[in-house]
Amino acid sequence: MGHPPGKVVSRRLTIMLASCQSAPGVPVARVQLVTDSATCLGDEAAAELGIAVACGSFAFEDERHVDDERAWRAAYKHIRAGARLPRTFAPPEAAYLEVFRPAAAAGASILCLVTPFDVSPSFTTASAAMLTVQDDLPSARIKISNPGVGHAGLGALLVTLAGQAGAGADLDALLGLAEALEPLADALVVPESTRWLAESGRLALVEERLGDLDEDIPVLRVGTRVTGIARGGCHEEALAEAVRRVGQRSGGVPLHAVVAHAAAPGIAEEAADRLRREHRVERLIVTELSIAIGAVVGPGAVAIGVAPAGAEEE
Repeated sequence: MGHPPGKVVSRRLTIMLASCQSAPGVPVARVQLVTDSATCLGDEAAAELGIAVACGSFAFEDERHVDDERAWRAAYKHIRAGARLPRTFAPPEAAYLEVFRPAAAAGASILCLVTPFDVSPSFTTASAAMLTVQDDLPSARIKISNPGVGHAGLGALLVTLAGQAGAGADLDALLGLAEALEPLADALVVPESTRWLAESGRLALVEERLGDLDEDIPVLRVGTRVTGIARGGCHEEALAEAVRRVGQRSGGVPLHAVVAHAAAPGIAEEAADRLRREHRVERLIVTELSIAIGAVVGPGAVAIGVAPAGAEEE
C-alpha cells in the first residue's frame, strides 16, 4: 500500500535532514547564512538565528532611505497620506562585502539566499561581491542561490536552514536542503485593495490571470514573478483563502511560518491565529513587510510564508 502524500514528503525530509547532521567526532562546519533586506524575517529573529542581512534602500521623490523596519513603517504612513510608491533598490555590492569579507576571513563558508529577480536584482550584486571576495581570498567558499520563493516564504525557509546550520550542516548539505525544500515552500500576499497594484503597474498582469477584479481582493504569489492565484469578495475572504492555500505544497508536514504586514499588525495577528488553527506550525514569526514588496502592494497588505520545519516521526 502506498503512503499518503504527506507521509511521502515527510519521509523524504527525514532523509534530507538526517544527511545535514554532522557525524560524531566530526568538527561542526561553520556556515554563515546571508540574505537581503527584501526578505521578511525581522531584525530580532535574524540576529537570534545568526542570519546576516545585506540592506537595500528605497527612495521617494525627494529622499532616500536605507532599509530597516522603522523606515518601512514611516514609508507606509507616507504612502497612505498620498505619496506615490517609492522606488526600491537592491543591496549594493558594498553591502554584501561588509558581510562576506569578515565571514570568509574567519574561515566560514557562506550561503546567500536572495530575493527573486522579479522583485529585486539582488542576485547580481551578491554575485559581484562573491567574485570580489574570491579574487582576494581564492579559498573562500561562497554560494549565491535564488530559491524562487520570496519575502515571507524566504524568511520561513531561512528559519529551517538556520536550524540545520546550527546543528552542524555544511555548505553543500545546506544548499541541497534549500533546493529540496524550495518547491515545498510558498509565499502569498493579500493586498488591502487593488489601488496600489494599479499604481505599481502590476494590476493588469494579475487580472490577466484572474479576470476583472472589480471590488474583489486578489491573493498573490510572489516567487519568480508576481501572479494572481485566487480572489475573495473582501479582504477577510482573500486572507482566509491565502491561509488555506499556503501550506498545500508542503504535504502536511510541520511548518515554519512568517506573517509580514505593511503597517497592519492587527490583521497580521488574525492571519497568524488562522495559520496556527489550520496548519501544523512549529514556529511563527510576525514582522514588518519589506518595502520591496510593499512598493508593489501598498499599505495594509499582509504576506504569509511557510517552509517545512522538519519531518514528523514515522
